[in-house]
Amino acid sequence: MTKWLIATDGAVFTDKDLYRKHEMETQYTFRNKKNIILTKNPGSIAGQPFVIDNCQKCKILLLDYCDQVQIDDVSDSKIFIAASSGSIFVRNCSNCTFTIASKQLRTRDCRNCTFNLYCKTEPALETSTDIRFGPFNGAYPGHEKDMLSADLDPFINRWHAIYDFNDPSHIKGNWRYLLPKEQGPLWCPLGKAESCIPRNDFPLTLPDGQTGPLLDDENDDNSDDMNEPSTSPKANNKTGFLHKIKVLSLGVWTVVCQTVRSVQDYCSGLILLGMQLPHELLSYCDAAVAKDDKK
Repeated sequence: MTKWLIATDGAVFTDKDLYRKHEMETQYTFRNKKNIILTKNPGSIAGQPFVIDNCQKCKILLLDYCDQVQIDDVSDSKIFIAASSGSIFVRNCSNCTFTIASKQLRTRDCRNCTFNLYCKTEPALETSTDIRFGPFNGAYPGHEKDMLSADLDPFINRWHAIYDFNDPSHIKGNWRYLLPKEQGPLWCPLGKAESCIPRNDFPLTLPDGQTGPLLDDENDDNSDDMNEPSTSPKANNKTGFLHKIKVLSLGVWTVVCQTVRSVQDYCSGLILLGMQLPHELLSYCDAAVAKDDKK
């Protein structure tokens, strides 16, 4: 008996592979688009991978949690990716602004792009130039839930720990951090919302020992037509306070764990010493007996 597979757009298939390819292309791909707003609303992706390919002068919104995202050959566009549980690959893109939350970010052959970023691991660049990085600046109702669905902790953000494969001397010639005045306002595509990711999560000392810019939560009043209303300072202060509590708790827990480990090591040393002493005493007695026998 033939099993009919009905795609989201109503197309009918009997071959499972053709059905999957059709679904991927029609439901989880934005390809060959120009001068258009492309949106996937909450609940419309539900953990599937996504492809953005060959788009120019577009505003692209993926407002749901997803798997791996591939972005290729995009120019003069603004892209919001809410929560990717996998890697986001950005290749051959130019003159774009990204608001991205992901497990990993990899860029290749990109130029003149800005990344407002949440990243669970170290963002990586390859053969890319004139790249700018700042903290994640997006929000919508339900974003925190989507972050958790993608296994992303909003309070652990390594957006600043950039690794450039083409900068062995670490001179930062291909990228830089956004200054506070350069950071755009909170992007709320579905209307006013509170950010679940602290925008001031930035160390005073960078991983390589250099001093980095301090970031603040101020919004730029000179926003373009793609920027929506931002949250109130009260919301940002609340998030920062919770973040400080979490950091303090983690610090206390680390000290406790180190203390317990030190006590365990000390006790283990005493036990080993206690086991060695009888063994050494027996060895001494055996040597003495052997010496007496020779006499």
